Amino acid sequence: MTFSNGVTETSVRLSQNDDVALNCVDAKFQLVRDQVAAVALGLSTGAYMFGPGGCGKSYAVIDELRRRNVPYKLYNSRMTGRGLYNALEKFPDAIHLLEDMEQLFRDTGARGVLRSALWSQTPAVEGRRPERLVTWSTYRMEHSTIFTGGIIMTANRPLPDLPELEAVKTRIAYTQVALSDQEMIALMRRLCLDGQATAAGHVTPAECREICDYIVDQCGGLNRRFDLRLFSNAVADYAQWRDLESGCHWNDLVAARIKERPVALGLVATPTGREATKAHEMKLAQELEAITDRQERFRRWNEETGKSEPTFYRRLDEGKKKLSREVEN
Repeated sequence: MTFSNGVTETSVRLSQNDDVALNCVDAKFQLVRDQVAAVALGLSTGAYMFGPGGCGKSYAVIDELRRRNVPYKLYNSRMTGRGLYNALEKFPDAIHLLEDMEQLFRDTGARGVLRSALWSQTPAVEGRRPERLVTWSTYRMEHSTIFTGGIIMTANRPLPDLPELEAVKTRIAYTQVALSDQEMIALMRRLCLDGQATAAGHVTPAECREICDYIVDQCGGLNRRFDLRLFSNAVADYAQWRDLESGCHWNDLVAARIKERPVALGLVATPTGREATKAHEMKLAQELEAITDRQERFRRWNEETGKSEPTFYRRLDEGKKKLSREVEN
């Protein structure tokens, strides 16, 4: 199958420039993985990685923790200083992953907990993780815990310029994760090689490459930063269009994401043609429903339409609702 950009299923490959850019990408992410590994092994008490959204930093962190089979606790959105202390007290040996917690650093109590949890004056003992005493005292009671785990933080911005947080930086690995446009494009192209999974089914490598090339073309001259989430959302837009679930062409949907406003590219498919295709699929789904063998039913559906099993059930439900409306009328 050949697509509008001239790409075929057998021609999806990386260029020499892509390989060079990906070597730089892999080196940057290897640094992140090594810093995560140091925390997982108890050689470092923590790490802070910051950079623009969609550059893959959280994925690299979580993938390395899972690869090493290290237990970790994930927190995001909002946390107070007392909430942080409670988490460390409840799981004193775990790795605590704090995602998108920039507001936490405005809490003076949290800044104190971080400094105590990330460093200890106790001499290191060979073969043992460093123990750090963390306390939380009020006029009514005093809480304390011995923390031997680690704290990894990911964010979109650097730590605020405060003396207490400057002290935190001296205790941990502190790294900015940023990819150039060429590196991000190469990374998206590498993701195309195996295709992408969506709720509407698999998007093939050639389809992904066409989507990637369209993103690159549309972002040109707009000062629009590339990111992996834009690619993932564009793949979803394509899958929605492919399954006849959108009135707009996928090009329009992706262009609107990039330009952040409605666009009219004149690429909307003929409504009658799309409606006829959808009606055919609803009728086919009703006919195939009588087949009790699920695998055989899906094989026949995929052979006829090339679409996923979830789409079969959507068409079946849509057909039944349409029939019910016709009966009522």
